[in-house]
Amino acid sequence: MNPDYFTGFNGSLGICNDAVFKAVFTKETPESRTALKSLLSAFLERELFILDVAANEPPINDLRDRQIRFDILVRFNDGELANVEMTLNPKQYESLRFEYYTARMFINQNIRGNNRSFRDLKPVYHLSFLGRNLYPDKELLHRFIYYDPQRQINMGGRTEILTVELKKLKQAGRKAIEQMDLREVWALFMVYYREDKKSRIIQKIITMDDGIAAADQVYRGFTETELEGLAAISRDKFDFDAREELWEMKEEARAKGHAEGHAEGHAEAQKVNARNALAEGLPVETVCRITGLDIDTIKKLKK
Repeated sequence: MNPDYFTGFNGSLGICNDAVFKAVFTKETPESRTALKSLLSAFLERELFILDVAANEPPINDLRDRQIRFDILVRFNDGELANVEMTLNPKQYESLRFEYYTARMFINQNIRGNNRSFRDLKPVYHLSFLGRNLYPDKELLHRFIYYDPQRQINMGGRTEILTVELKKLKQAGRKAIEQMDLREVWALFMVYYREDKKSRIIQKIITMDDGIAAADQVYRGFTETELEGLAAISRDKFDFDAREELWEMKEEARAKGHAEGHAEGHAEAQKVNARNALAEGLPVETVCRITGLDIDTIKKLKK
């Protein structure tokens, strides 16, 4: 799947862009709430009513803290919690971050008081949409819970981590749209929304679900100024993530204590940053300026 699917042609911002994803699903409008409700209902497989939504921004004073961020924190009318995020370039330790987020939401519930106990803990969910695959199989959706793998016995069942690997959509894409479930239709909408060649498919999808139609309406309501602001946020986020990646590789090389490893780590980090920047739709010249790599190297990475 071409990285352009995640940003749209001609540098336009698709819904798989982190900033756009957050903006579409957290606006204080009925359309945005309808879209978020449909999205969560499809992937959590439950009817729900959204009470509160918080679009949290990551701290920027310490690069290491960028590993600890909530994108969209949701509280349902029954008190249950969910965190929803879009990650275009997940890293090798991403699964550990999912566990950390979920545990944090779970233990931060207030069960103090004479009339409260552990039985009052509400379920929590962590739902991540990923632009790069983490797991070796061909499944679009994975659901993780605590359980005994030998005897197939669940534990409390009140924490759940769900991942949607959008690049695996091609497996579902072999079906006719009418044969897809709502999860597959949502994934198709997010991946292809800004691609002109798929406009007929998108128009068909929009008629299939009120939530998807609402997401389309929210996006179309963005002004040019708002889209420019989202593009600026995306560039800033890429810059922070690129520096974090470089910092991590330098730390790894330093830990090994090899000067050559340090140099190789630096060079490899810049290539990783370049690939990520190209996937975000940044022009080759901009990637050269950010990473310091020459234009021929960047063009080879783009192929």
